[in-house]
Amino acid sequence: MGNLQADILGKQKEIEGHRNDLFVLYADLGKTIATIEQVTPLGYCHDEFLAFQKLEVRSLEAEKAYERLHQFVSQLEDRSRKIKQIENDIKSLNIPAEKLFSRLGAIAYEAYGAETLADYLLEICSPFFEGHSQRTKGLEKAFFEAGKGITDTSPFVRSKAKLKAKVLSSLLESQRKKVLPQFAKAGAALVEVGCEADIPGLGTKSLVQEIAVFQKRQQDLMEELSIHRNAVAKMKDQEVDSPHRQLEQSKNQCIAYGKERDKVASVFGRALYETLPSDISSWTVGQKAISLIDQISLHLRRIAQLEKDILQLQNMMKVEELQAQIELDNQKVAHLNAQIDAANRQISQVQQNIEAKRQKITSMMPQKALDYHGE
Repeated sequence: MGNLQADILGKQKEIEGHRNDLFVLYADLGKTIATIEQVTPLGYCHDEFLAFQKLEVRSLEAEKAYERLHQFVSQLEDRSRKIKQIENDIKSLNIPAEKLFSRLGAIAYEAYGAETLADYLLEICSPFFEGHSQRTKGLEKAFFEAGKGITDTSPFVRSKAKLKAKVLSSLLESQRKKVLPQFAKAGAALVEVGCEADIPGLGTKSLVQEIAVFQKRQQDLMEELSIHRNAVAKMKDQEVDSPHRQLEQSKNQCIAYGKERDKVASVFGRALYETLPSDISSWTVGQKAISLIDQISLHLRRIAQLEKDILQLQNMMKVEELQAQIELDNQKVAHLNAQIDAANRQISQVQQNIEAKRQKITSMMPQKALDYHGE
C-alpha cells in the first residue's frame, strides 16, 4: 500500500505541473488571440476579451509609469555618482596645485630677494616674504661676520666664531624651512590675479604653461560639476515624494497588475480553447495559436490519463484494504471456532460428569427408593 500511495502522490504532483503549464498556455493563447482581435475581430468569448483588454490597458499604464520613474531614479543616481567622482577629482588636484604654486612662489622669492620684482608684484609678494626676508638677511649678515672670526689668530676668537657660525647656520636652515609654506601661498596669490607670467626668473615660462594646463583641467571639472549639480537640483524639484519609494511602489503595482492580467488572460484562453471550432485554421488565428491549442490538448490528455491511473491505484488500495479486512475477519472466525470447540469440549466434559454422578446415585440408593423414584 505504501508504494501505491507514493505512486498516487507522484502522479498528483505531475498533474499539478501540467495544470501550471496549462495556466501559462491558456494565458499565451488569450494574449495571442487578443492581439488578433484588436486588428480583426473574431467574435469569440467577447466578455472575456473585454475583461482582458481592460487589465491590459491598466498593466501597460503601470509599466510606463514604472519606466519613467526608473529612468528618473537612474539619471539621479548617475548624476550623484558623477558629482562624487568629480568632487574627488577636484580634491585630488590639491597636492599638484600646491606643488605648482610652491615652485612659482620659490621663483618669486628669489626675484624678491634680488629686488627684480615690479612694484605691483611687490605688493602681492611682500606680505608673504618681507618679514622672512629681513630675518634671513640679518642671519646671513651675522653668519658672514661670524665667518670672519674663524680665520682669527686667537684660538678663543676662532672657537667662539665657529660656535656662533654653527648656531647661525642652524637658524638659517630653520628659517628656510619656515618659508616653504609661504611659497605656496604667494604662488596661489599670483595665479589668482593672473600675474604668474610676469615673474622674472629661469623656468617661469614652462611653469606658467604647466599652470595653464592645470587651470584648464580644474576649470573643466568645475564646469562639469556645476552642470551635474544644477541637473540634480532641477530633478529634485520634480519630486513629490522619495523617488526610490515611489519606484518600489510602482514596481509592486506592475507585478500585481501583471499577475491579474495573466489570470484574466488564462480565463480568456481557456474559454477560447473550449469555444473555438476544432477545425479552425492557422489562417484565422495564426500558427502560434494553433500550436498553443495542440500543446493544451496534449496536457489535457495527459492529465486525463493520470487521473485515470490515480483512480485505478486508489481502487487497488481499496482492494488491498478490503483483502486485509477479510484476512482479519477470517482470523476472527478461526478464533471464534476455536472458542466454540473449547466450549463443546467443556460441555461434553460436564455432561460426562453429570452422567457419572447419576450412576453413582443409582448405586447408592436402596431398591425401594429406586422403585419410588422410578414411579
